[in-house]
Formats: sequence, structure tokens, C-alpha cells
Amino acid sequence: MDSITFRPVTDDEYPAFVRALIEGFSDDVPDDEFVGLIKATLPPERTLAAFEGDEIVGTFGGYHLDLTIPGGHLPMEGTTVVTVFPTHRRMGLMSEMMARHLDNAVANGYPVAGLWASGSGIYGRYGYGIASWAQSVTMQGRDIVFRDGVEIDRVRRISIEDAHLVVPPVFDRVLGETPGMFARSADWWKAEVLADADWMKRGRTSKRIVVHDGPDESDGYAIYRQKHGESDDGHDNGTVHVVEIIASTERAHTALWSYLTNIDGCPNVKRWNSRIDDPLAMKVVEPRRIKQEARFDSLWIVILDVVVALEARSYEQDGAVRFTITDSFRPDVQGSYELVIENGSGSCSRIDDDGDFEIDIDVLGALYLGGADAHAYAAAARIRGDVEAIHRLHELFHTARAPWCNQVF
Repeated sequence: MDSITFRPVTDDEYPAFVRALIEGFSDDVPDDEFVGLIKATLPPERTLAAFEGDEIVGTFGGYHLDLTIPGGHLPMEGTTVVTVFPTHRRMGLMSEMMARHLDNAVANGYPVAGLWASGSGIYGRYGYGIASWAQSVTMQGRDIVFRDGVEIDRVRRISIEDAHLVVPPVFDRVLGETPGMFARSADWWKAEVLADADWMKRGRTSKRIVVHDGPDESDGYAIYRQKHGESDDGHDNGTVHVVEIIASTERAHTALWSYLTNIDGCPNVKRWNSRIDDPLAMKVVEPRRIKQEARFDSLWIVILDVVVALEARSYEQDGAVRFTITDSFRPDVQGSYELVIENGSGSCSRIDDDGDFEIDIDVLGALYLGGADAHAYAAAARIRGDVEAIHRLHELFHTARAPWCNQVF
């Protein structure tokens, strides 16, 4: 460690930084334009690199994200591009970069930090907890028959150029009501969501975009790719890979799925990162035809300022809890707190007495968006103390709608 220095990269060093982080994720930089795409949303001043001499041996970054939380939104430090070269493992580089990263986040006023974990065993020790889950689903389009009474409208194709105007307003309406989603800037739309370079295709087609028009405005869209395939008997057996589907009305949601399951030549339909409480299965005649292939963790959250974070969100019930937080990585957060909720708004403060239960900081992050089960964490000894108080914690934090993170970052 004595030979390692840590600092943001310069503009001249940025291509080497990108090469290092991409190699860390087992890939190569695909073309000359790729560095510019990364830089559009992650400028040099928001990077952190570990150097040994002039060589980058570890990478780190932080997006500025605006996170939807129950009842509002909150600035979030988006922890990203975390890598350490295999030659420098077990030297403390990861912990040092994380400490600097979170210290910087606190100094810049971020009450929470969040990430999408490449490995689920890495981030709990730094205080991050699983705040939202997602699932991947597959279906055979010919088997998807919607129930009587479910209304289905036509949708229309649009170009990527038109999508820049039509799609973001739809996304923003859903963003405002879905905890776990984060806002997208114009640069994010251009460099991340609607970008369609050849290296992104990976054997699939260019992105196709369809929208559903409601009575007054577009109220849903889907982005997808296709991949050709043939069955053993010569019939078309292609696949529709759904990149994103966003709908602000149930009619739009149904119409878009009806379209996606009726594309000629592509009977196989796959959607990665579908929300846990997606209602599609309830709209079709045979729910088992929609197969859940995997359930996985998505957004992880660490709470950096307990008072600010807990007072920022709303609650669906009133009540009060007193709790003691343990945080070995950031001991300044440790201590006892009281949260009092009246008319759905919380007031939080530090207290001198012990709380009614003890909770690990990563578990508080997991509960924060309303999707986790405090009883399950108590059964795993992650929350320890008075049973009635833990039940009250669950009732206060849990929300009727499950959180969902819209995109890997």
C-alpha cells in the first residue's frame, strides 16, 4: 500500500482509466467512441483511481443520481466502475477507495449511496443493503392470451431520433411514483439508453422502439432487440429481447406486452430486470406461461446520514421506533435514534438511551425503500431486540408497492 496513490484521473488519463475498468469487467474497449460515452455521464472529476507509479491498478466512480424514494426523491451517490487488478488483490485497495468515496459523498451532501453489485458478497461489509429486487422472465408469445375484458390498443414504431422527444416524459411520470428508480439526464438518454453502437448489439438487431398513445399523450414505450433463430423443423424461432418497458397506465402496459408477444418469427420473449410486482401474469389466461427464470438483487443502498434519509421519505402508517445502529465501517453513524411518524412524515433524532432493538446499517438500507421484510432479517439475527418493536419497524417502513431500479449503473 505504501507505493499506491489515490486520486481522480485527469482528462489525458481518462482513456487508460476506461481501459482499466473495462478489463476489470472481463471485456475490451470496443471502439474509439466508447470512451466518450462513458465520459458523458462519468466525468474525470467524479472518478477515483489507484495508481502504482503511472499504472492504474484500481478504479472507482460516483454518479450524481436523483433517487425516487417513498413520497419524494433524494440525491444519491451512485457507486460505480469498482475494480481492482488481480495483481493487487488483498492489499486493502478496495477498502481504501470505498472509504474515500463515501467520505467524499458525505462531504458533498449525499445522504445515501447506492450501487448495482457485480458480486453479492462484496458490499455488505461497507454498509450497503439490498433495497430492491428484480426478476428475469421468459415466455412463448403464442401462449400469451389476455383475459376477457383486458383492453388492448395498437402501438406504433418510432425512430431513435423521435424517441429522444417522446420517451423521456413517459419515463418521468413513472419515475415519480416508483421508489428505486433514478432520473435520467439528456446525456444519460443519449449515451446510455438510446445509444445503439454496433458493439452493443452482441449478435442482435438494432434497438426497436414502440410507443402507446393514450387519450392525451404517449403513456408507454418499449425498447427491444430481436435475434433470428430457426427450430429443427425449419420454422422461425427467433427471440425478442426486451431492453426496457415503461408504462404509466395499465392499458399501455397491456398493449405493449401484446405487441411484444406477437412479433412474427420471434416466438421467444425475454425480459431481464422485470419488476417483482409486475401485473402481467394477472392479466393473462395462464399465468404459469410467464416463467420466472431468476430473482436477483438490484439496487443496494448504504445510508450515510440517518436523520436526513429517514426524514426525507414518507410512511404509510404513523408510529414511533427507537433503535440502535451498528456500523463497523463508518462508526460515526453508530448510535441510537428515535423516529417519530405523524401524518406520514418522519422526525428523526439521536438519543442517549439504548434503542428497543439493534439493527445493522446495511439492513436499514435494505428497509429504506419499503421492499424488505424486517421479520426475515430478525429471524436471521440481523435485527436483534424487542419483537413488538421489530414488528412496528416492519409496519412503518414497508410499502404497498415494491421498489424497482430501472437500470444497471
